[in-house]
Amino acid sequence: MANSTKYIRELIGENEIEQAINQLLEHLNSSAEHDLTDSAVLQKSRWAEYKRKNVSGLAKNEDLDGIRDALLKIVREFDNRASKAHTVQQQQYTPPRQQDVPPPPPPPQKNYVAQCFFNGDPNTYYVTPNNQIVVVNPMSNFPVVVATRTASLNPAFAWIYQFPNGFYYSIDHNGAIWGVNAFGMPVQMGYVQYL
Repeated sequence: MANSTKYIRELIGENEIEQAINQLLEHLNSSAEHDLTDSAVLQKSRWAEYKRKNVSGLAKNEDLDGIRDALLKIVREFDNRASKAHTVQQQQYTPPRQQDVPPPPPPPQKNYVAQCFFNGDPNTYYVTPNNQIVVVNPMSNFPVVVATRTASLNPAFAWIYQFPNGFYYSIDHNGAIWGVNAFGMPVQMGYVQYL
């Protein structure tokens, strides 16, 4: 495992961020490190946003440095956990007694009002009744908040898909998700399906 994470570190150092993220997600998806997988997915979305900003000339070096630092921290934590697991495996294993195992957590409420689909994005985003937009981690089946649904001041749009950093998409009354390309022209980014 150390060789594969060394390769990921080299990719980050060579500014091959997209390849590093893909390699990291490939390793994490085959492990039980759900929190690290969530963190890597978040960095993938930050990378996609950075690329969009870079096309329009709005990207900042601090954003890229933040992504690199976060990826290196994830790789470092992954290595630490792998070395601890290796040490634990070398010790004698005693199976837990039935009363030592806590019951599994209850499944999350799937009380959603809409689904958002984006072109080229395999994830499905859900809108909750309290206007949070979440993506459900397929490994842990728990939702992660990525944006909020806010009212639109423009009557041509039904609502706004608002990210915490101020970036947003506009959703029209037919459910089309609209963004702006590098030339300032509107582009349909996906669609909303109401439940």
